[in-house]
Amino acid sequence: MFRESSARRTVRLALLLFAFAAARLPPAAAAGPSEYEVKAAFLYNFARFVEWPLDAAGVDGTFVVTVLGRDPFGSALDDTLRGKKIDDKRVVVRRVSRSEDVGRSHIVFISDSEKDRLPAILKSLDAAPVLTVGDMNQFAERGGVIRFKVDQDRIRLEINVAAAQRSRLRISSQLLKLARIVEPGMGS
Repeated sequence: MFRESSARRTVRLALLLFAFAAARLPPAAAAGPSEYEVKAAFLYNFARFVEWPLDAAGVDGTFVVTVLGRDPFGSALDDTLRGKKIDDKRVVVRRVSRSEDVGRSHIVFISDSEKDRLPAILKSLDAAPVLTVGDMNQFAERGGVIRFKVDQDRIRLEINVAAAQRSRLRISSQLLKLARIVEPGMGS
C-alpha cells in the first residue's frame, strides 16, 4: 500500500505502543477518552500497520471505514477521522445496516448488534480485501480479523492471522506483537 522510512515507521510504532499502553479505560467519573474514542484511534492506527492489495484501492481517492449495524461510536469515529488521510487518500466514514451495502470498504467495524448474523456477514466478505474489526465475544475465533477485548480496564487486541491472509491483508509484525494471536475455533 505504501512504504515509509525505517525511522518514520519506528516513530509510528512508538506512537502506537504509547496509544496501546495508554488504552486503559478511565473510571466512569474520570475525564478522559471514552472506550469508543480509544477504539476509533485504534482503527486509524490499524490502517497504518496493514497493507491492502492493489485491487482494494478505491477509484475516488478515499479510504473507507464502515460501521455495519448499530453504531456504538456516536461522533467519536467521525471526530477522530475528520481530516485524516491514509496513503494520501481522504478517510471517509460510512454507516450501513446490511452487509450488502458495505461496498468497497477498507475497514469494516461489525457491531455487536450483528452477532447473530456474523457467520453470514463474514461469508459475504470472504476473500474481499477488507479488514474486519469487532468487539463481540469470539469475534476473531469466528473469522473476524481483529477483535477489541476489554480486559482489566484495558483494550487488548486479538488477531486472526488466517482470516487476514484470506482477505489478502498483510499485518505488520509490529502490530502482531501487540496482540494475542487466535485461530478459528479457539476459546477466549
